[in-house]
Amino acid sequence: MTSEETREAPVFACCSVGIGRWFWAAWESEAEARALSPALATGYEASADRAELKAAERLGPGLKRLPARWASGYKRRGGIAAHVPGTKRGVVGRVDTRPRARFGRPGGRLKRHEGSPRLAFLYCATEREPPDAIGHVAVTRHRIARHTARKIHVECDPFDEDEWARRAGRAGGSPEEAPKVRTLAVDRATLRAEGRFRCGPAHRGMTFYASEEDGIRDVEAALTAKHAWCDLLGVRFPCSIDSIKAAYRRRARASHPDAGGDPAEFRTVEQAYRAALAYFATAGDGIARKVGGSG
Repeated sequence: MTSEETREAPVFACCSVGIGRWFWAAWESEAEARALSPALATGYEASADRAELKAAERLGPGLKRLPARWASGYKRRGGIAAHVPGTKRGVVGRVDTRPRARFGRPGGRLKRHEGSPRLAFLYCATEREPPDAIGHVAVTRHRIARHTARKIHVECDPFDEDEWARRAGRAGGSPEEAPKVRTLAVDRATLRAEGRFRCGPAHRGMTFYASEEDGIRDVEAALTAKHAWCDLLGVRFPCSIDSIKAAYRRRARASHPDAGGDPAEFRTVEQAYRAALAYFATAGDGIARKVGGSG
């Protein structure tokens, strides 16, 4: 194999994001990954081996595996490839390599104030469907203001680090002494037993989780259950037009009457495929450029 062929081979990386949950991302080549280009495909699987198989299914055999930090960096920075060893944080060529905030979350390390308590958060996860992010999950973090034996009082508005610093300035160095903000009471027993706490309509039906991973997993599962075509095509959220088309081709080949399949089953698969395309069509042509995982 020539050096040119090696350089152009597709690459992927995966990292553990919890027990039985691995995030993976794949690029057309290592050069694309080093250029901080968006991944051609991403997703979640139950193991590293399944993640590699899924990446190979999307990009073909002969994948080159990159270190896990490429996947963890890409996930942490919300679609920006991992920092390339040996480069400085800042601008490489025309590409800005500085960490950016993840969609729906402030980024960067929290500033600690002298004498202030350690910050703690609950996470609110919701399906967000602007034209360029249909079916994706937005996560915001909300500061825990105080605890009682039965309740966790969490701020209504998402945490804003700059506002927190301004509050500290107004309060003479301690944000806790700044003017009080609106809070919601989260039932501790419900959060512990169910893994989430859903507020009433008066609070926009916000749902809080102990971790962002719990929120993403719950909302993705709800999206999958909400759309019947997911089960019929054998996909789950997050998914994309590309993964929907691939799933349709697999199911259509197996159920097509010319291949000895059931005509009624084939019609059901076609109807599910049309329903899936109609769902993604609401996002316009831009969604065709977004990729995700399929199950």
